[in-house]
Amino acid sequence: MGELLKKIRGNTYYIEGPVNTGVYVYDKNCCIVVDTGSSEDWGRKIYKALEAEGLHLSLIINTHSHADHFGGNNLLVKRTGAEVAATAIEAAIISNPYLEPFYLYSAHPPKFLQNKFLMGKKSCVDRIIVPGKLEVEGAEVDIVDLKGHSPGQVGVGTPDGVLMTADACFSAQIAEKYKLLYFTNIGDTLDTLKNIRETDYSYYLPCHGDLETDIKELVDVNLNAINETISIIRWELLRPMTREELVNAVGERLDLRLNRSQYYLGQSCLSAYLSYMTDRGMVQGRIEGRRMVWEAV
Repeated sequence: MGELLKKIRGNTYYIEGPVNTGVYVYDKNCCIVVDTGSSEDWGRKIYKALEAEGLHLSLIINTHSHADHFGGNNLLVKRTGAEVAATAIEAAIISNPYLEPFYLYSAHPPKFLQNKFLMGKKSCVDRIIVPGKLEVEGAEVDIVDLKGHSPGQVGVGTPDGVLMTADACFSAQIAEKYKLLYFTNIGDTLDTLKNIRETDYSYYLPCHGDLETDIKELVDVNLNAINETISIIRWELLRPMTREELVNAVGERLDLRLNRSQYYLGQSCLSAYLSYMTDRGMVQGRIEGRRMVWEAV
């Protein structure tokens, strides 16, 4: 294969980039692509890589609905006629990108949140998929439940022993850079990390990070980051705080530099921690005057 298409094993390849794109080749010249990057430019790069190898794209699988994972969909569909597949809740957002800044803001978002970082270009989704075996023109891949980073996120396992892990876990470099790793459901994330830690694929391809042969170290990086965040929240909530005050307090502890989009992502992520910790009796929420405050139990 050419310079852009890097072989992992057997008929499984990837295109390295800010979001790694997985490629599984079957039936000699047909292929499945997993995630298409953040823009038409990345879609164009994928198209050129496939065209150089004489490959026909039959199906795009979007692991989840964040804007940097489906930005190349429309260009690739237009040029190849490929179908697009995603789980039901992710498909709803991919086909209605307004929903992402809407749920982050919890109402109609101001224009500064309606940006390309939070809103991908609308893409139709042709097939709703669920965890389990997925057959594509006689080929078969595994759709693996990896929810947590987003509610319907999946990974893709190929017959070559490769698992494309989407954003289920992040590299040590990313954890060090961003500190507050983005997850929307902490309980689901912990279950996902536990489950993939027990798998025995030959290779693991995260969307953000390097190809791995052992996922355990990567899982531990993410577990450590989650446990650290829980400890910080419990410490800060020794005195009652609103959610916005908690964003500031945790941000100071982690030395976060937030723009407006990152602020709302951080608030969403800390809300996920508050839900998890409340349901497990670690913190509680109550009305104080006209404020909703949270405190450690």
